[in-house]
Amino acid sequence: MIYGERVKQVREMHQMTQSELARAVPGLTQYQLSRIEKELAQPSEEAEALLAATFGVSVEFFHREPSASLTALSPQLRARSRLTQRSKSAAMQWARLVYEEYSELRAGARVIPPSINQMHGSSPAEAAAAAREIFGFTPHEPLPYLVLAIERAGVTVLGIPFENETLDGFSAWRGDEPVVAMLSDVPGDRVRFTIAHELGHLILHRPGQTGNAVEIEADQFAAELLTPRDAMKQVFPSHPTLSTLAMLKTQWGVSIKSLVRAAREVGVIDQERAISLYKQISARGWNKQEPGHVPHEKPRALRKLMEIRYGSGLNISALAKDADWSEELAFQILEQHATVDELPHAPVRSTSKSGDNVIQLRSRVATGTSG
Repeated sequence: MIYGERVKQVREMHQMTQSELARAVPGLTQYQLSRIEKELAQPSEEAEALLAATFGVSVEFFHREPSASLTALSPQLRARSRLTQRSKSAAMQWARLVYEEYSELRAGARVIPPSINQMHGSSPAEAAAAAREIFGFTPHEPLPYLVLAIERAGVTVLGIPFENETLDGFSAWRGDEPVVAMLSDVPGDRVRFTIAHELGHLILHRPGQTGNAVEIEADQFAAELLTPRDAMKQVFPSHPTLSTLAMLKTQWGVSIKSLVRAAREVGVIDQERAISLYKQISARGWNKQEPGHVPHEKPRALRKLMEIRYGSGLNISALAKDADWSEELAFQILEQHATVDELPHAPVRSTSKSGDNVIQLRSRVATGTSG
């Protein structure tokens, strides 16, 4: 017997309606698909094979009991503009797929317990300062890495091979486990701000808290975490230009627009100058793509767990077979997670005892590179 929820999961992952999927699978009607998803009917063997081939999973995937949906955990979603229900559902289902394999793999490893503290009622600035202390960074230095830092603090970070113009990432508490999902094809500076924003939600807000005020607080937390006000007062030139801000971007790992806002908030420029800089950014077409390089950060833990299970060579065929994925899907998911060579140049701060089955999120010695 197949689980109808599994069919619904892969359909929503690919943002298809029941009628669209029925048209893509010969011999399957929308009525039949609806009954299959409600577990009132079973597909033929041919239809089951076609469904598996359509979505890059094996037939066995549909026979695996599904886990609870992340939607039930009241996730916070960082949307850049209007977010449709279809896009939201797709992101949730992709994260669910990756999280299921993450949970399976970590059953054989000792993982880092969460060390971030929920600080409901605290100010964003207080919470950001506390987070920096937990990560082992001083109040005035640029964060040389962020994704790796929150993984070391026990946050589960999942990279999902799903791209959407209206969403960068989201977060949720799964019991006592903080979870952040990162979408693909997001520029490095925006990855860092999204991760910081989601961390703000995890620390400051209770599950289910929504609204404009909550989003503003998460943005304030992110800004203070990445560009502390006291530090920025010392680094801004007296008359910042787009060129000087572009250089600061590579050092602090945030967008030029974020730096303009920070300069306004600390009083280095006034509102009139800020508006002028925003207009210059727009005129140069930098709203879509800014100059200044910020390395793209990826989570590490899932790939590390796979290396523990399958060896450093990562047998894709074995991984795909165990996960009931196609090899192409396994490769796509692996690509969202960092290899050892892709880890940021940063000081080693060990957070766990040595052992073959411990998730070691090591990185190389710092060379002054930020981002």
